[in-house]
This record gives sequence, C-alpha cells and structure tokens, in this order.
Amino acid sequence: MASLLIPLLCAILYPLGTLLMKRALEKGVDLWTTMAVNYWAMALVFACVIPFEGRGIPWQLWYQPAVMGLLSFLGQGCALKGISSGDLTIATPALGTKVLLVALLTETLLHQNVPLAWWIAAACSFAAVVFLQAGAPAGHRRTAVTLTYSLLAAAFFALGDVLIQKWAPRWGAFHFLPAMSFAAAIYSLALLLFMRKPLLAFEGGGRKWLAAGAFTLGIQSLLLTAVIGLLGQVTLVNIVFSSRGLWNFLLIWFVGHWFRNREREAGPRVMAARLVGAGLMFAAIVMVSLR
Repeated sequence: MASLLIPLLCAILYPLGTLLMKRALEKGVDLWTTMAVNYWAMALVFACVIPFEGRGIPWQLWYQPAVMGLLSFLGQGCALKGISSGDLTIATPALGTKVLLVALLTETLLHQNVPLAWWIAAACSFAAVVFLQAGAPAGHRRTAVTLTYSLLAAAFFALGDVLIQKWAPRWGAFHFLPAMSFAAAIYSLALLLFMRKPLLAFEGGGRKWLAAGAFTLGIQSLLLTAVIGLLGQVTLVNIVFSSRGLWNFLLIWFVGHWFRNREREAGPRVMAARLVGAGLMFAAIVMVSLR
C-alpha cells in the first residue's frame, strides 16, 4: 500500500512545488540561484533520516552516491530549466515519459520481468503526455526548449531511480539517499559562478516563494526515493507518480491564480485535450492498483 500512497502524495506535492518555484522565478530570482537553493534544501531534508539507519557505511562504494548525485543534479537542473522556459502544463506532463524509460531500464539493468499490465500502463502514461501537451504553438521555440529539457530530466531521473533500487540495499536507504543528495549539493557549488547576485539581494517575496518551493520539492523527493530504496518496485512507483500531470492540471485550473499562473486561459480546446491526457494517466494508475 505504501508503494501506492506515498508516490500519490508525491504526485500532488511536485506540481505544488513547481508552482512555488515558477512564482519565485517570476519575482526575479535567477535560475542558477533557484537551482542551488533547491539542491541544498534537498540535502537538508534528506539529512533528517540519517539517524534512522542502523547499518554501517560501505565506504568502498563511495562512487555510487557520487554518480547518483550527478544524475540528481542534472535531472533537477533540466527540470527547473524546463519549468522556467514555458508552461507547467507542458513541462510537468513531459516528465511522464520517465515511466516508460523506467520500465525499459528495469528490464535492461535489473534483469527483472516487468508485468504486461505495467507495460500497458506505461504506454497509457506516454499517450497521456501527448494529449497533455496539446495546444502548444507549432514551432514555438519556448515549447521546444521546455520539452527538450523536460525529456532530458525524465531520462536522468529514470536512470537514477533504477540505480537507487540497485544500489541502496547495500548502503541502507537512509544512508544512501542523504549521501546522494549531499553529492548533488556539492556539485551545485559550481553554479555560484553564474549567479547574477547573492540570494539575500533578491526581493523578499521572491526568497519566500523560493524557500517554500525548494522544501516542498525536497520533501517529495525524499519520500519518493525512500519508497524506492526501501520497497523497490520502481516501475510501479513511477506509474503512480506520473499522475502528477493530472494534479498539475487540477492545481492550475482551480488555484493557479493564487500563484499568478494564467495557463488556464489557453482555451477550452487545449484544456479539454489535456483533460483527456489526465484521464489516461488515471487509467494507468487504476490498472496497476488492481493488478
């Protein structure tokens, strides 16, 4: 049950966190600062679980969290770039392609048989992405940039999730996940070279939105990676998590104006197509849940 309920909660927290981040960017916080704060907030959140791990640290496997930290750094960076470049109703659903990639990598790297129902559910999730992206202006450069970075993020996250399931058992999830997040935070120090100005120099409202978004994304990331590290079932977890496209749609439709988000003004045809995509995503979740 935890492998269903926890990723479902994460699927709600993720679009909430991206709405907060998007608002911080609109308030003038630059992308590099946003990325750096996001990584360090995640490191602080992940550090909270260290006392709950009883086993020793296999120092000879130091390269594993280092690799995972790099994948997390690249994935979060691409995801935030996608968010900053265009509509959340395009960026967030495009990350749903991660489901199909996880299914492929699980069979390839972990040599596990993925049930047929999961493949069908993954295909439904992929089809949902097509509908959820409906209405983007043809040839629009911003849309192309958003899709490119979101798809790259999906690839980095998919490989990372599969490697968490493969490597975390040797470390214990509550040692591996903090080590991974601290590695990503250390990599983010390179972003200091690109920042326009120090964090405290930004307008106070922007800092508040950024902090709220960073910690919301940090909590959802901890919950999602922990359930994979502790319980496995990476394909199932990611299919349920892909419902974030549905929750993203609902949040923007009903409370997006709280965040000065205007995407619901895209028009009824566009929103109807994206609602079909949300329905396909829900069908995938039901298919997996009833298996």
